[in-house]
Amino acid sequence: MRRIAPLNALRAFEAAARTGSFANAARELGVSSAAVSQQVRLLEDFWDKVLFIRQGNRISLTDAGLTAYPQLGQSMATLEDLSDAMQRTERRRRLVLSAPQSVAETWLAAKLSTIDGTDLGTSLDIRVEHDPVDFVRDKVDVRIFYGHDLYGDYQVEALFSDCLVAVASPGFVAAHGSLPEKIKDRHLIHTDWGRDFSTSPSWSKVMPARRIVDHNLGLRVQASSTALRFARHGFGAALVPQKIAAGDLSSGDLVQLNSQPVPMQHDYLIAYPKRLAASPAIKSVIHALKQ
Repeated sequence: MRRIAPLNALRAFEAAARTGSFANAARELGVSSAAVSQQVRLLEDFWDKVLFIRQGNRISLTDAGLTAYPQLGQSMATLEDLSDAMQRTERRRRLVLSAPQSVAETWLAAKLSTIDGTDLGTSLDIRVEHDPVDFVRDKVDVRIFYGHDLYGDYQVEALFSDCLVAVASPGFVAAHGSLPEKIKDRHLIHTDWGRDFSTSPSWSKVMPARRIVDHNLGLRVQASSTALRFARHGFGAALVPQKIAAGDLSSGDLVQLNSQPVPMQHDYLIAYPKRLAASPAIKSVIHALKQ
C-alpha cells in the first residue's frame, strides 16, 4: 500500500514555499502561523527531510525543499484546475493575462487586436496587477512583467527591449520649447515605479550636462501611463518608455523632445506555467505580442 503524505501538510509546505513565509501561508490558508509551522514539521518528519532553513521570521528552501516544491506546486495547480472545472462545467475557461498598468493601458490592446478570437479558441481575461502575481491562487495563465526574476519556476520569454524618451504635448512645446535642459524643474513629470524596481526613469539621464534636477518640484506619478495622461493635458514633460508612448506619438497628441533616447536596463518579459507550453492559445498570444 502506497503511503501518501498528509494533504494538509503538503498544502502548508506549498503555500509557505510559494509565498515566502509561514505568516503569508497562514493568511492564505486561514490558519495561524504556528499551525503552518506544525504542518511543515509533520511533512519533514514524514519524509525525513529538512525542507526549510528557519532564520527568525524568515525561511528559505533547502535542497530537499527546492526538489519538492516545483512538482508539488504544479500538482496543486492541476488539482485546482480540476476542482474549478468540476464546479463550473457550464462556464467556458478564459485565458487569464496579467499585466502592469502602463502596459495594459497602452501597448497591449493594439498587439492583441491582431488575434482572431475564433482561432484563439477561448476568451481573454485581462487583469491589471502589480508584481508578484500568484499564478496558482489567482489562476493566472500569462504574466507580462519588467526587470526582475520573480518567476524563475515558470517558462520565461523576452518580449521586447525599450528605451526612455522625453515627451510633451504640442501646446507645451510651443510654450516651453523642445529642449529638456531648458524646461524648468516644476514642469517635469517624475515617474516612481516603486520599491520593486531598482531604478525609475530619471531626467538626469536625458540631460547629463544640466545641473541636478530638483525632484521635489514638478508632478510625481506611479505609472508611465499616468505620466502620459498628464503630459497630454499640458502638465509638463514626461520621461516614458518609447513603446508605451507610441500611440500618442503616432496620433500627434504628444511629441518627442529634442534629446537622445536612453536604453532601458532590462527587457519586458512574459511568464507562464511550463505545463502550458504546448497550449495553442498561449502560443497565439505570445506570437501576437512579439510581432
